[in-house]
Amino acid sequence: MLKVSEVGKVLLSAVLLTAAGSAFGANPPALAGRWVLEEGGRAPAGFPGNMELLRDGTGIVDGKSRNWKTESGRFYFMGDKALAYDYKMAGVTLTLKNDDGKEVSYITLAAAKKAEDAKEAAAQAVKTGASTLVDGRNNKTYKTVRIGGKTWMAENLNYQTGNSWCYNGVVGNCGKYGRLYDWKTATAACPSGWHLPTNQEWAALMTTMGGHSVAAKKLKAASGWFNNGNGTDEFGFAATPGGNRRNDGKFYGIGNDGSWWSATEAEGDLAYYRGIFYASEKVYEFNYDWGYGFSLRCVQD
Repeated sequence: MLKVSEVGKVLLSAVLLTAAGSAFGANPPALAGRWVLEEGGRAPAGFPGNMELLRDGTGIVDGKSRNWKTESGRFYFMGDKALAYDYKMAGVTLTLKNDDGKEVSYITLAAAKKAEDAKEAAAQAVKTGASTLVDGRNNKTYKTVRIGGKTWMAENLNYQTGNSWCYNGVVGNCGKYGRLYDWKTATAACPSGWHLPTNQEWAALMTTMGGHSVAAKKLKAASGWFNNGNGTDEFGFAATPGGNRRNDGKFYGIGNDGSWWSATEAEGDLAYYRGIFYASEKVYEFNYDWGYGFSLRCVQD
């Protein structure tokens, strides 16, 4: 992958001039500017690598000084061994073609840096879950993150419906950890276009994390877990310890653990869920009574 910082430290001394024509053999003006290989890496034999071409006919190619010129539609490097190419310019791209018909393309340093910055920004957006979902039912905005080909909510659902609760009845806990839902309510609680993840979708997420035995460390938020049981949150999932509500109405585990329903039923009045604990790097798969109150993460249809 092209790293602009590795191209060199010589300041750009001239800007690329407008080309008059794009076909090989045309006679465009001087090619002053800073050029880097379009695909990165090494140039094939017989072609220059990264180049800085100055208007006075001097230049630096792969860290070495070379003289160059254009004449009768041809581009020449002068030195112990003269090299000649046909060339064409199209926007920020320069293409050289040798006498054997082989071609290599270069782009301006500015264009290369812009492309690299855009790629890094896109990668960072995925990592931090910078995309958002707006729940049209109450206009609440949630962060989302794309992992393993699926888009997940990057925070717990906080939509009041059916049998759903704030931990210990404290509204502030809903704001911090989302609501806790019994399983029947959970199956219909996600906003339009989203759904409660199946056991298979949870399993695929665990595979992307490297397996259940190490997934918790990568899924946990980087703060907020008891006794420094925080995670790396390297995928932006930001799992938080919202605790649970048992079917006797008592609340347990806030700060220590988090549990998230699956849409998949087990035998009897049971359904699968995933559990994460402060003292473990493992994500646990259990099934529990439908009446328990667990957190929800929705996944996009």
